[in-house]
Amino acid sequence: MFQRIRWKLLATYLIVVFPTLIFLGVHLTRQFETAYADQLKADLLELARVIAANAADGLSSGNPETVRRHMQDARGAAEGPAVFVTDARGIVIAARGMSAPAVGGEADDPSIRAALEGRELAAVGRVPGREEAVYAAVPVRFHGRVLGAVHVERPLTYLHAQIQHLRWVVAWATIVALLMASGLALLLARSIAGPVQEMQVVASHLAAGRLGERVPARTRDELGDLARSLNYMASELERIDSLRRQFVADASHELRTPVANLAVAVEALKAVVGKDDGKAEAVAADLEREVERLRRLVEDLLDLSLVESGEVRLNLTQTAPADLVLRAVQPFRPRTDEAGVTLTVDLPSRLPSVKADADRTIQVLTNLLDNALKHTPRGGQVVVSAAERRGHVLLSVADTGPGIPEAELPHIFDRFYKVDKARSSARGGAGLGLAIAKRLVEAQGGIIMVENQEGRGARFVIALPRVG
Repeated sequence: MFQRIRWKLLATYLIVVFPTLIFLGVHLTRQFETAYADQLKADLLELARVIAANAADGLSSGNPETVRRHMQDARGAAEGPAVFVTDARGIVIAARGMSAPAVGGEADDPSIRAALEGRELAAVGRVPGREEAVYAAVPVRFHGRVLGAVHVERPLTYLHAQIQHLRWVVAWATIVALLMASGLALLLARSIAGPVQEMQVVASHLAAGRLGERVPARTRDELGDLARSLNYMASELERIDSLRRQFVADASHELRTPVANLAVAVEALKAVVGKDDGKAEAVAADLEREVERLRRLVEDLLDLSLVESGEVRLNLTQTAPADLVLRAVQPFRPRTDEAGVTLTVDLPSRLPSVKADADRTIQVLTNLLDNALKHTPRGGQVVVSAAERRGHVLLSVADTGPGIPEAELPHIFDRFYKVDKARSSARGGAGLGLAIAKRLVEAQGGIIMVENQEGRGARFVIALPRVG
């Protein structure tokens, strides 16, 4: 049972609370006992003073009967404390109560001797010849002379009864407090352990592949934040799983076409080998083209895998942006001439250097140029330019093709995504180039953006951090 976090929290809370409440109960009981005893002594001392004031007239007139009559008529005499009054010789002249000495006898109590000496006394102890008691004694004065003494006492059994009552009150209060603390501790443990257990169940479901599970985030504290983080992780896992499934489906689709073409070409080659050399050469050319397409697809998949796993090795050096542009543009000159497309390079006279991997940046520019030429009609124009802005150097590739539909822009950098799927397949594209370009630029600390005017062309911009 104590392997559960709920019971561990409850046990920890009670281990702290129980000793504290028990200590407080014992301490309060002792405090109440001391305070009650002190209060009882003060009350007895005050009562003795009142009786002494009333007995002064009788003792001063030599009429002890007045003292006895006054004591018997006093309010609460039957159930009150034991009281006796002595004259100056210590002879008892009036008494009441079971424990009081007989009238006419000599009181040999230390309290009486102290009172006859003019001192007031209140204490707890044993009186000679009687049981333990709480008592008080005061002198009876008349015009400065001590005429006698008054002794008032209550047996300790009375004090013990009252103290026992106090102990029971404190004990029950402590028990109630412990029960309330246990209930609150259980509620607190459940409020903490409940969400944790829910998250544990959801986490086990996620590990089992049930990625649609979510944890209810009911609070705004750390547990609520943890639940929201777990839900976010589940959403990301679900998204990644969806991308993985889509990736497998897209990769299978992209591989199916060239493989099927290869199979057809092989069959055709078998049919014409040794019969028609011209057809054999054409089929061999088709085979070579499909093999090249497969090679590019495999290389793109490997590049994408390396970039996304963070294993791609970058050689970041200080590089001149103009050199990057010129090296990327040069191989496309014959192709643009053949396609009837004008390729323009617009570079300012002075540009700051950038920190980049030259080969990877040229790879990105090559991909953008290839896409621009594929979508620019004869007579159109492709412009490659550079500029400095806000601590970055911007390299852009713009074309005058049909542009990108607005609905397609959010997905333009997704893997295997093609704006015109039929035309892209015909041109041999697998939809991986822009996905690789985006990840390569971001790996170098830059960003890649697309600006688009549907029907008037698209412009891709690479922003790389400048040096200095």
